[in-house]
Amino acid sequence: MARCFVGVMLSQEIRKGVKCLQDWIKSLPIECKLVEDYNLHVCLSFLGEVGEDKIIFFSQLLDKICEKYNSFKVNIVGIKLIPSERYVRVIALGVVDSEIFERLRKEIVEKIGGDSKPLHVTLCRVRNVLNKQKFLSEIKKNENIQVGSFVVDRVQIIKSELQRTGPIYSVIHESKLLEV
Repeated sequence: MARCFVGVMLSQEIRKGVKCLQDWIKSLPIECKLVEDYNLHVCLSFLGEVGEDKIIFFSQLLDKICEKYNSFKVNIVGIKLIPSERYVRVIALGVVDSEIFERLRKEIVEKIGGDSKPLHVTLCRVRNVLNKQKFLSEIKKNENIQVGSFVVDRVQIIKSELQRTGPIYSVIHESKLLEV
């Protein structure tokens, strides 16, 4: 059994921009755990614990789904507080211009299953907000920040191994989208 999700790992270029934003987050009046740059991704569907036979089956399904989609570009823009400003547990970035991405996400959930949330990139998990007024003020100044764009040309099944220091992700299957 392996803890898995279907997602898209971020490009090296976008990860550099996200790292700069995470450095800024460290200066905010919060206690948080940043997502390591090599783990940055957009999750399409969290599958949970999956057996080897199911991974093979899901991989074949994902190949069939992805062969119907052309590669496409998305923008990583805007800070999101999840679940809300009143109770912040996650600071994330939005994924916009993503109509195709959203259709792809919905088809993956429909045919493969799993738990899915609106498209976003998690920057950190918040343990405690030390000064909510100052925190929200700083977030508002940067809420429409534009990190950049990248081409989605593949979707992965990613294994998440939980360690004391945090999860370690490894791609166990990759399905390519059609080249434009």
